[in-house]
Order: sequence, then structure tokens, then C-alpha cells
Amino acid sequence: MDAHGSTPEMRPTTDPVVRSDGVDDWIDEQVEQLADAWARGQRVTAAELLAQKPGVADEDALRLVFEEVSLRRDAGGGGETSQVVARHPRLRSKLEALLACDRLMRPEAPVGFPELGETLGDFQLLEELGRGRSGRTFLAVQVSLADRPVVLKVMALDEEEYLSLARLQHTHIVPLYSILADEDRGLMALCMPYLGGANFSQILAALGDIPPERRTSADLLRVLNGFPASPTQLEAGPGPYRDALGRATYVQAICWMISCLADALQYAHQRGLVHMDVKPSNVLIAADGQPMLLDFHLARGPVLRGEDRPARLGGTPGWMSPEQRAAMRQISEGRAVAAEVDGRSDIYSLGLLMHEALAGPCDPDSPSRRSRLDRVNRTVSVGLADLVERCIQADPARRYPTAGELADDLRRHYDDLPLKGVVNRSHAERLAKWRKRHPHALTRGLARMSIVLAIAIVGLAAWLVYLQRLREVDASLEDARNYQARGAYDDARRAASRGLTLALKTPGLGAVVKALETQHRLALRSRKAVELHRLADLIRFRYGVDPASGVEAHKLVDLGRALWSDKRLIKPPPGLALAPEVEHELGLDLLELAVVWADLRVRIAPDSEVGQARLDALKVLDEAEATFGSSPSLRRERAVHVLALGLRDVVPGADLPAKTPWEHYDLGRSLLRAGQFADAAAEFRATIDERPQDLWPNFYQGLCAYRLGQHADALAAFRACVTLSPRSAECLFNRGLANAALGRVDEARADYTRALTIDPTLARAALNRGILAYESGQPGRALDDYRRALEASPEGQLAGQISFNQALAHLALGDRPAAQHAANQALRLGHAEARTLVETLGPVIP
Repeated sequence: MDAHGSTPEMRPTTDPVVRSDGVDDWIDEQVEQLADAWARGQRVTAAELLAQKPGVADEDALRLVFEEVSLRRDAGGGGETSQVVARHPRLRSKLEALLACDRLMRPEAPVGFPELGETLGDFQLLEELGRGRSGRTFLAVQVSLADRPVVLKVMALDEEEYLSLARLQHTHIVPLYSILADEDRGLMALCMPYLGGANFSQILAALGDIPPERRTSADLLRVLNGFPASPTQLEAGPGPYRDALGRATYVQAICWMISCLADALQYAHQRGLVHMDVKPSNVLIAADGQPMLLDFHLARGPVLRGEDRPARLGGTPGWMSPEQRAAMRQISEGRAVAAEVDGRSDIYSLGLLMHEALAGPCDPDSPSRRSRLDRVNRTVSVGLADLVERCIQADPARRYPTAGELADDLRRHYDDLPLKGVVNRSHAERLAKWRKRHPHALTRGLARMSIVLAIAIVGLAAWLVYLQRLREVDASLEDARNYQARGAYDDARRAASRGLTLALKTPGLGAVVKALETQHRLALRSRKAVELHRLADLIRFRYGVDPASGVEAHKLVDLGRALWSDKRLIKPPPGLALAPEVEHELGLDLLELAVVWADLRVRIAPDSEVGQARLDALKVLDEAEATFGSSPSLRRERAVHVLALGLRDVVPGADLPAKTPWEHYDLGRSLLRAGQFADAAAEFRATIDERPQDLWPNFYQGLCAYRLGQHADALAAFRACVTLSPRSAECLFNRGLANAALGRVDEARADYTRALTIDPTLARAALNRGILAYESGQPGRALDDYRRALEASPEGQLAGQISFNQALAHLALGDRPAAQHAANQALRLGHAEARTLVETLGPVIP
């Protein structure tokens, strides 16, 4: 694809691990004997061989056990991996870590899932109910038990979900009937009861046309009736769960459902299991209305602080707690877990689920889009909104300590009792609950108190207004702090502004005014830091090799100048410093911006202004060095401008070698911009040797490999990039480029398609997919992709490339006028090859 002007943009994979030469001779012999035995059909195990020589070191024993796992996999018995691990309890943690790394480094073999109508053991598959990351789910009948309807979850044989689920027997957890292992196909099936109904995600989707505050329990039951009933319930009828739903309001129904799920989580937590994947699609609302937890394939014990290789830690983006996301990030970076992940993580996810049910759908990855429930749904009380807010606090210590306490508070709200886990701060709500519990007491009491109240009400009115104003100001300050902690900087700024408007009208609140002003400025600085990071990542992805040009280059120069001149962003005033890791990332982004800005400033300058542009660049680079300290790229970039201006013949220190991983990466970026791909690759490789889990050195290593024509290495690099950042359209696009360069057309097309699904505006992906269609003899499909690429409003050279390829496709379809028009457009946009095509086609005929 590179011939058509597209440039790869992503990072590379790690180099192969170099094994130690100091391996015991006995182990070498046993590895060979084990392989020979399996080649003869003799299923010798590593455990049998190790029993002959007690005291073998763990690292040597690991070699032998891993060889057995590899031989079993090659022989088609990969599903027996868990059995091999179980035979070596002393090596279990090291084996799991080794096998996890192996799964990441090798392409995953497709699991041979059965098709509908097939028989798997005693079960005949009737219908596919769904599929996910860990397997597929089928409706089946169990032939030996009078065709009993059941649900079969089919997965790879070495999955361990059943180990967690088998321990749990609770009313609101879908139970496990039995396990079927098919070693020939490497499959395992979990047999569970078929209860009808639908998952909570489907329920909420079906309710999507009704605003949450207008929903009723009748709507909930109507939607539930639209899904299949259980085998014992030919049509929806009365029952204890449906009766409970029918008597409740929609808000009460959700509270009851969530309290049932919280009870189930408390049961699991008491048995040492954290679910780790609570989300709407993992909650079943059975046909009889019973809410039940599903999918314990990620369940495990709490992740302890300081763990560096916890087994089977996963989750669903958008539904994980902050500490769960942080733990996964820290593990991927090779660091120890900084904070414990326990049952409070499930409480956070359950709070998100309740928020979506009562406020409508929102992007779970954007906390800024989550407002307090009572502000978006008038049927939600202040107390219930406070309850949900406590569940989704960023700090686990501020959430409900246990799921059982959350369940108790939900039931108290359902029964109109004061809540225990949050302050009952709404006097109106407390009064309304009291009146529901004592429907006649208030009337009698008010009759006796009316005279007294009439006297006191005038004096109290002003005091109550003042107290209410104080509470609103304090709530705004608390909201601003909570939003700031969750990264919802726009909401934090709005909450602080709202509080300031009230506080400035209320006497005696000087200290609160200062606190609100600080929060407002902190939110603004945080928002600028986010915008800067997005810009820096855009530059890293899109201009890893080729710098911006034309209008886009001028825009970047103007934006860079504005950001660099914002001294409050670079050096925070007292009280406005962000978290240390955020400040560190901000510094790296600003340094990147300074170097790129200096380079672009010179590139876009007219010949008569190049000298002044170099002086401007030196000024910014000097300021960057004074602010952030010296770095290899700063020294090298400064030397380029100093020598070009003739200020010196030699710049001391410009060629000092890099020492730390970051310095190697920093120097590699400078060499990459200069087009010295081999030298840049060596620097990135030095970074990867010590930091293989870092994204950007891997990305740039892939760019270097692609530019050097080492397409297999580039593909390996971009595969690692997709693993590290699976939702990055740029990662998928660049893997598509490498696949295409290697002639893997189907794989390239699939990568471009996935990239466009994530980012429909990625014009280069649409262009390259169109080129693949054109080269395979499908010019019509190619034109569809070229139109899609142009709809993304590309600029300059890319727009010219699209128009040129569009002309070729029109010509292949015999539409000469359209081809002439597109070719002329490509020529106007500066595409060099278009001139020859225009001359061949002749002028455009009106």
C-alpha cells in the first residue's frame, strides 16, 4: 500500500527472548527424550521425568513442563493445559505467568466451536444465545433427561470459569449443573438451567425509547414478556418475583433487583471471590422476574497490593473500577499493583449498572457524562442518588464497605426507611418516608402544632433558606472535587462555577469561595493537560515518520505556540499541581510538542525566513531545556539549528550517547524525524530491551521496520500494538499496511474494516481498503471506499491520492468523464502521477 502514499503508523513488538546458556545437561537430555517419546506416540509427562531427579531447580523444571504443554498443543490436546499445571503445584504461579506470556506472544489457534444441530456429548444444540471473549452460549436439550432444555456455555478446555462458579449456590447466581470435557476438540461445556428471560442489557435496550423518569414496572414486565419464557412457564404468569415487580414503581423495581444482585455478590465475596466483570450483559432477568448473576469466568480472589503477576486478571472496559483499571495497566507495564482490588470493585460496577438503569445509556468510559441521578431523573430521590454516588466513588474507601450493606440500604429505601450508608440530608425526603410509614400521624400532629408553627415559621424561613444555600454550596464543592478525582474535568468546572455563583451571593463564605476558585482553576488546567495529551498522541500516531504539511502544519504551529506560551500550564501556580504521574506525563507531552514545533516552524518557513525560524526554534528549545532539563533529542535538535545558522562549527554534547530507556526512546524519535531509520531502530530496540511493555517505542520500531522494508518484523510489531491497544484504529490500520505488504490481503482488509468501525473518519484506512478492492477486480467497491475517504475531509496530499485512485476506478468501470474529473482534481491537489493520467484522458468534456 505504501506505493499509493500511505504511511504506517503504530508501534512494534518485542524482540525474541534470548535463553540462558547455563541450563543443566540433564534437563537438555530429558527435553529431547520427551519430544522423541511424543513423536512415537508415547504420552510421557514431565512429572514422571522430574520424579526421577528430585531437587531440580524451578527454572529448569519449567523448561521441561513447558515442553510438555507445547507437545500437547501440537498434538491437538491444548485443552489439557490446566491438568498439566495441576500436576506441579510448586510451580503453579510461575507456570501460569509463563503460559500467559506465551499466549500473548503466539497467534491464538481458533477453537473448533460446534455448529447448531450438532450433538456435544449428551446435548443437542438448538440455538446460539450469544458469544463473547471466553466462548459461545447455546440453548440445548439434554437427551438422556427427556430432552431437558439447558444452557450450554462452550469454551476452550483450559478455561477455569467452572472452578469459580461450582463453589457458588445462591438464589441470585445462575447455578452450574454439570461439566462436559471434550478433549478431542479441546472444548469444555458448562451446563446450566435454561430460565428464559433476557440479560439486563437487552432489557434496557428494549426500554430505550422510554425516558427513565417515565418508565413504569408495567413497562418492565411488558418488555420481559417479549423474551422467551422458561420451559416450566409456557406463558408469563404470576409468581413471587413478578408480583414484587408489579407492585413497585420502576425505581423501586430497580432497587429491588440491584439489592438481590448485591446479596449475590456478598455471598461470593464471603467465599473469597470477586466477580471482576459486573455489567448489564452479565445479569440475567429470568422469565419469572428473578435477577441472577452470570459469567464468573474472571472471578478470582482479591488482588493484593504489591502483587506483580496476578493470575487471570481481566475486566470489561468502561465497567471496571478505577483501581481495577489501574491494576491492569500496572501489570501490563511490569509494575506491582499499587492498590488492592477487592469486593468494593464489584460495588463500583454495580453502581454504574444502577446509574444506567435509572438515567439511561451513557458512555461508561466517560465519567464526565454521568450526572447525579436526581438531576437527570426527577423520580430518583436525593437519598437514592447519594447511595449511587457512594457506590461509584473513585476512592474504594469512600464506597460501601460490603455488598451486604449496600443491599441493606437498598431495601431500606424500598421500605421507606432512613438510609444507614449515606446521610439522609433531604428533609423533604425524610418527611415523605415518615408519612408513608405513619400515614395518619402527621395529620393529627399538624393540627396541634399549627399555631406554634405559624409563629415560628416566619423566623425559621430565612434561616432555612440560608442553611439550604450553605448545603447547595457545599454540595457543589464536593461535586467539583469528586468530578475532578474521576477525571470529569468539564463537570468539575461547571460544578465549581455553580457553587461560586451561589457562594458570592451568600455572606460569610470567604474560605469556601477560595476553595471553589481553586477547584475551578484546577479543572481548567486539567482539561488543558488532556487536550495537550491528545494532541501529542495525534502527532505521535499520524506524524511518526512524515511531518505534517500544508494547512495542517500551519495549524499545528499556531496551536503549539499558544500552548507553549501558557506558562500556567507549564509551571502550575501554588495549589494547582496535578497528581505526580499526570505532571510527569504533561512534561513529556510538552517536551514532545516543543521539539516537533521547532522542526515544523523551520519546515514551513519561506526561504527568506528560514534563518529567523531557526532562531525561534532555538529559543523554544532553550526554554524547554531550562524547564525540563536536557535530553538527547533536545541536544541533537539544537545542534542542527546552531550548525545551520553558522553560530558554531561544533556543538559540545550533541552526540552524547543515550543511557536510560527514556533517553534511547527520545533520541530515536529525533533520528526518526531525520529519516535515519536504521539508527532510530537501534535506539528503540534498546528501550524495548528494558521496557518491552511500553507502547511508543514498540510503535516506532514498527515504523522503522516498515520503512526499511522489513515487513515481517513490522507485522510482528503492529500485532503487539493491537494487543496493547486493541481499541486503537491507528494500530489496526498499521497492522493492515504490514499485512498488505506481505501479500496477506484478507487480513489487511479485515484490519482496515475494524479500524473504520472504531474511527469512521480514518480516511487512510478507507483509501487502502479501496485499493485492495480495486486490485482484486472490484472497482465498484473501491469507489464506495474512496467516497467514504473523501467524506472525512482529508487535506493536501492525501486528498490528491484519493482522487487519483478514484479516477483509476472510474476508468476501470468505463466512466471516462468521471475519471477525467477525478484526475483533474488530483492534479489540482498536487498529486504527481495525475499529470500523466490527465494527459492520457484528455480535457474534461462539459
